[in-house]
Amino acid sequence: MTIDERIDALARHVSNWGRWGPEDELGTVNLITPEKRLEAAACIRSGTVISLALELRADLPQPPGSGRLNPQHVMTETGTDAAAGDSAGAYSDDVLAMSVHAATHWDALSHVFHRGLMYNGRPRTDVTSGGARTNSIVPVAERLATRGVLVDVARRHGVEALARDHEVTVADLESTLDGQKTDLLPGDVLLVRTGHFGRISAAADWVNFTEVHGRLPFEPGIGADCLPWLQEMRVAGVACDNWAVEHLHADSCGRLPVHEVGIVHMGLLLGEMFQLDALATACAGDGRYDFLLAAGPLPVRGGVGGAVNPLAIR
Repeated sequence: MTIDERIDALARHVSNWGRWGPEDELGTVNLITPEKRLEAAACIRSGTVISLALELRADLPQPPGSGRLNPQHVMTETGTDAAAGDSAGAYSDDVLAMSVHAATHWDALSHVFHRGLMYNGRPRTDVTSGGARTNSIVPVAERLATRGVLVDVARRHGVEALARDHEVTVADLESTLDGQKTDLLPGDVLLVRTGHFGRISAAADWVNFTEVHGRLPFEPGIGADCLPWLQEMRVAGVACDNWAVEHLHADSCGRLPVHEVGIVHMGLLLGEMFQLDALATACAGDGRYDFLLAAGPLPVRGGVGGAVNPLAIR
């Protein structure tokens, strides 16, 4: 079976087109209900908060040649300016410019196309130079607070980071959940720790973290075979501590099947470049791997993604 045939067959198997009506632009985020948020609030025991976002800085994580602009922070008004003018009523101000997908972010359902279409059968031409007319990130922004579950696959395998050629399987996810004594419930967001970001950060190996000059990096991540399981478990979203959520390897052929099938056909929310090491340490310390995840993206009108500072509230 060719990769096209495999993707098409998987897409037919897990499609959510029409499941929540022909006008739906939320996809699996529909699984996050008010009742689900009340359930998530019960996960707060200590009130501690851990940010899962990368610091916004001009030099990382995108290396030269990646095609994505790291956050560029420029001051337009400063205290030194005010001091020079000796103005009692002055203030400081600043400007931020960045590629939305350059740092920790959610992919919108308009981010990926398959056979000319995006989620719920909408044409890719709905995304123009003015942004996405449908399936933008805006509807997601006010809905993304739910129960989060960390699945520390690297720790389960007894390593700091999974090998680059490690494809995270359903067996990996299930055995890790069993070992953690953690249930995965409908409407949860699953956070998959591979340890890859920690490895890249420690080695300062940023050229091999992101796509550079059209070359995909090799990284551990979930395989496309996980998608039917995620559908069965009624997961609202998946985020990972790597560049693309999914496993990238020598035979990827430039294709991202988890994106093509997950985003386009399931309407599955994918989060990329989540920093999970501090959360993993805290979870291992007290044996609690669930928490309230408050992770609403910036509501950029027409945005095909949304930068986010995800907060795990324990």
